[in-house]
Order: sequence, then structure tokens, then C-alpha cells
Amino acid sequence: MSHRVIDVDLANFHLLPEACLLSVFWEMNEEDAGLDPGFEKEEWFSSTLLEWGRCGKLVVEDGTPLGFAQYAPASLFPRIREYPAADPESPAAYLAYCYAEEGHRGEGLGTELIREIARDLLERGYRAIEAIGDRNWNGSWVLPLDFLTSNGFKVVRDDPRFPLLRLDLGARAQPHESAARALAYE
Repeated sequence: MSHRVIDVDLANFHLLPEACLLSVFWEMNEEDAGLDPGFEKEEWFSSTLLEWGRCGKLVVEDGTPLGFAQYAPASLFPRIREYPAADPESPAAYLAYCYAEEGHRGEGLGTELIREIARDLLERGYRAIEAIGDRNWNGSWVLPLDFLTSNGFKVVRDDPRFPLLRLDLGARAQPHESAARALAYE
């Protein structure tokens, strides 16, 4: 079967991969054991959809989620302020999550999600996507540096572990096509 990429809205929000649905790493400054992460994530999506518009893409096949990406202005992700290289006031959109389910990593889903986000952001007048990369990725919610650079992102503010990277949409609207096959991180 073939998969398709759809915009996340409140009607299909429940289709997010469980790991993503239960993560509010970027949406909250700190984690509170008393909070319901699924509720907090839905609240973030609801307010961001109203305030800013589309902010998530989902790869689905026969109603089953295979991958997910979330993006918005950096100012809507409070945790970004914890990273010295970050620029919370940047006019670029920020790529917070880019996730593929186990068994579907390395199939190019992450690259496809970035390509769809780039198209969306270009249509909305954005010229760049930024993300914090992790040089020593260990499965955390900070995206692997190798994944980002393989998709055309360049370091714009260096840091020993967590540099800020940017994909310039004016120079290249799509990440490298070949990067999908080279990655095991997606």
C-alpha cells in the first residue's frame, strides 16, 4: 500500500504516533508528573492551529500512523530557550519533532515530512526552517544532527552538543532526495 502525508488537525489528532502524542518536550518548559501529556499536547495544537495555522504533518497508511512532524514559530516552543545556540525570536519556523515509527525508519519518511513542511512554509511566506541538532543523539526528542544535515540543514549557530541548524527555503525548497536512503535515524 502507499502512504500519504496529511495535515494534522483536531479531527485526526488522535492518529499521532503514541510516543509523539505523549511527548510535550518542546511545548513545555519542564515536565510535571501531575499533567496529562496527551491533554497538554492537544491544547498546544488547538491554540497553535487557531493562532498560527497548520503546525503538524502526519504520514498515514490505511489509517495507521507511520511518521509525524511538528513545526511552528520558535516562540511557541518554550523549551527552546534552554539551548544556548537557539534563537527563540527567529523569523524562521522551528522543526520540533520529526519521527518515524519503528519498522519504518530509514524509508525516507522524515525527508518526505521535511519536504511537505518546506512546501507549506514557502506558501505561507517563510524563508527558512530551523532546528536544534544533537551531535550525540541518544534517542531524545532533539533531532539527530546527521539527519538534519543530510536533509540540507546547515549549522548557523554552533554549540559543542546542540547547534542551531537552518534549511534555507529560498535557496532550496526541498531537502536532498537521496538523503532518505542514507539515514537510519528517521
